[in-house]
Amino acid sequence: MKPRPGSLIFGALLAVAVALPSHAQQAPIRMITLFEAGLAEITRETGEQDRIVLQLPLGDVNDLLKSLLLRGSGIEGARITLDGAHPVEDAFAALPFPPSAATDLPALLRSVPGLSVRVSDRGYPQGHEGRLMDVSESCNDEAGCETVLTILGDGHSISRHVFDADLQLVILDEEVAESLALGLGVLRQAASGKLREVTIALEGDQIADGALSYVVAAPAWKTAYRALSSPDGDVSIQAWAVIENAGSEDWDDVSLTLSSGAPNTLTADLHNRSWRVRDEIADRDASVVAMESMSDALPQGIVGRAAAAPPALVPAAAGGTEGVMDSRYVIESPIDLAVGEMVSLPFLSDRFDARHLSLYRGGLQTRTGNPEMMLEVTNRLDVRLPAGIMTVTGTDGGYMGDADFPLVAPGETRAVPFGRDRRLRVEESVSLTNQLASLRAFRGQIRVTRNSIRDATYVASSASEVGRDVVIDHPVEEGWSSEVLSGPQGRLRQDDDGRRWLRIPVGFPTSDDEGQAAPATATITIRDTRPVHQHVALADLSSEIILEWRGHALDDQTRAFIDEIAGFSQALGEARQQVARHEATQTRLEAEQSRIRDLLDAVPGPSEAHDKLLADVLTLEDRIVAAAAAVNTSVEAQHAAENAFAEFLAQD
Repeated sequence: MKPRPGSLIFGALLAVAVALPSHAQQAPIRMITLFEAGLAEITRETGEQDRIVLQLPLGDVNDLLKSLLLRGSGIEGARITLDGAHPVEDAFAALPFPPSAATDLPALLRSVPGLSVRVSDRGYPQGHEGRLMDVSESCNDEAGCETVLTILGDGHSISRHVFDADLQLVILDEEVAESLALGLGVLRQAASGKLREVTIALEGDQIADGALSYVVAAPAWKTAYRALSSPDGDVSIQAWAVIENAGSEDWDDVSLTLSSGAPNTLTADLHNRSWRVRDEIADRDASVVAMESMSDALPQGIVGRAAAAPPALVPAAAGGTEGVMDSRYVIESPIDLAVGEMVSLPFLSDRFDARHLSLYRGGLQTRTGNPEMMLEVTNRLDVRLPAGIMTVTGTDGGYMGDADFPLVAPGETRAVPFGRDRRLRVEESVSLTNQLASLRAFRGQIRVTRNSIRDATYVASSASEVGRDVVIDHPVEEGWSSEVLSGPQGRLRQDDDGRRWLRIPVGFPTSDDEGQAAPATATITIRDTRPVHQHVALADLSSEIILEWRGHALDDQTRAFIDEIAGFSQALGEARQQVARHEATQTRLEAEQSRIRDLLDAVPGPSEAHDKLLADVLTLEDRIVAAAAAVNTSVEAQHAAENAFAEFLAQD
């Protein structure tokens, strides 16, 4: 089968399209500010240029459209132009052939009937001109497939030409040739990947000292600390920044600034089209409600006129500056970094107010454990220390551990753990008791206040002869108050998550009264107290409850109050018992009288038995009357006791 030579001619046309010149200039990057939030502010130098072209990744287009700022003198206006979100479809919508035909010569020739062309080969160097009638393929077993052009020439002559390696074709229709060059350029741009060519046109007759800046997504820079302990106990901290160039162009002699701020980072889809749904009005011509052409909807609008010069950028000097939103560290020397490369470089080195300590955090349970080794750092600088990982080394330079170092504001003190102190051991024991605190009469009830008491004891011991200082963090829960019963007093502190602690420094004795080495142990005891209130109704009082209250009373006044309650309760109890006894007597007599009456009805009279039963009935009647009177008297006594108790409880 013979090869199809159409691609050879097409390759030549593509080369012409690629060679189209551009008069715009690429502005070099001069300054980059990296944010921990995952953004990069890029500043480019434009000088006197009035037309700047940027090759940006597609993902950066929205950020540029929302954040572009212009600097310089003489700028009177500006405009940003770039291809829309669908440049190939948009461009070929106005061309006389589809995108597939731009890269397929037979398809191109079929797409434009009547195309004016000139064909020539070695046998006809002067060529034949005419209009293209047909492009077809002729295939047979011997010759294979051939592309055949049918051309209508001058004098209405029709000629057929086999499109082989010797045949050359020239498109005489300038409109089609220009369209082909335009289409190939669009395809070339699309083939470059997810890059967009953005053109920034400036207006003004005397533009000078121009610069532009914009914010795009970038890998967050990271901080790696080295905490170096010296033999005299000082701690030097050095901060290294780890950065990466994940953009689309190299950094060459760029001034780098690192920002530890946390600005809000929002995205907006400004590049893609946003169609609005419109309501249809009935009974009107369809052309009135048809969607208008979107040819003017490409993002080619005016960005806006240049405002007054913005505040000065951070000067390229050593050290850092503290702002309202962030701290900025300016690297002294410009850096070079190719696309895809990473670099780690120191940006901060100083002696800090730092100390090593061993911290044991209580768990409000009986257990034994080792304290955490902590590095407590106080930031005396005027800038924030960014968060990052910290490697801690000892006085001999040996590795001790890693720490998750938090953001530390100026003047703030933070402690970070980097290991376990195996030379120290803390035994924690916890016990719970309840104690009566007070009783008060309240609206006819007894208000009882009990204290839940939790005693926590921490016994710290050191494996070495001379003890090392340890810090105890005792948890302070909501509603509880803490008091150190034995040991040094502590101070309250609160973590970022809201948990509160009573921090107590514990020192070990170094010698006893005779100067001998003392055991390296230390003990502190902390009492946590939480009041619990209870209301007890008068009817619920019992001697058992009162005896329990008196056994847990804390002071003489409370015990005296309980004794008064006990007196009223005892009198009320005796009155109730008296009522119960008299009521029981009355009930028993009434039952006996009923039984004798039944017997009296069964015995015929007059008779001696009948007379005796009658006398017993009369006697019981008198006794029942006396019992009823006793019940009434005892009930009145009970009411009097209840009223007296109620009056006592009603007192403030």
